[in-house]
Amino acid sequence: MPKLIDHDERQQLIAEAVWRVIVRDGVSAVSVREVAAEAGLSSGSLRHVFPSKSALVAYSMQLVHDRVRERIRTRLEITDPRSRALAICEEMLPLDDRRRCEMEVNLALIAESPGHPDLRRIALDAHHALREGCFRVLTDLSRHGLFDPERDVGAEALRLHALLDGLAMHLVLGENDSPDAAAGALAAHLDSLAHPESPGPSHAAVSPSRRSQR
Repeated sequence: MPKLIDHDERQQLIAEAVWRVIVRDGVSAVSVREVAAEAGLSSGSLRHVFPSKSALVAYSMQLVHDRVRERIRTRLEITDPRSRALAICEEMLPLDDRRRCEMEVNLALIAESPGHPDLRRIALDAHHALREGCFRVLTDLSRHGLFDPERDVGAEALRLHALLDGLAMHLVLGENDSPDAAAGALAAHLDSLAHPESPGPSHAAVSPSRRSQR
């Protein structure tokens, strides 16, 4: 019997086809006919799932952010606070082919957002979520003694947000910086936020008493 695909799975398969079209040919190439061909569907079948191109690209952008959030949730299970902070932040960087594809799609659709209210809303929601995520990462480091109490968490969250955006752009657009170099720069920045007298990264594991307090 042929495999039955539920509605959510079909939406995601179509959105991934949109991603491939954007990465290969740009946003201007996205059309119901082109995406349907890429997904191996008829135009009628695609329209049954997404009645308009507007709905199609909005869902495709939202899926990028949903996938990132899903991966971040798994990183929250990491017990060492420094490793956890680094792993969460790395999910916002295009350090491999999958994340690079997502970042290229996101940037391409952000460029389209001024004339597309749904894309604009999704982009702003993601922007605010990233800032809040940076704040939570630094707050978590502070709880474990890995953030200088003399620093302002809000100001440092802005700086971390800007660093992540900048590193992402370097990796997508430039050829001078490797994923390893970007990850190293991020790690060095997080370590620089600790109090000068705090233990180094090799001593940053959470003690049993700390774990019991969370």
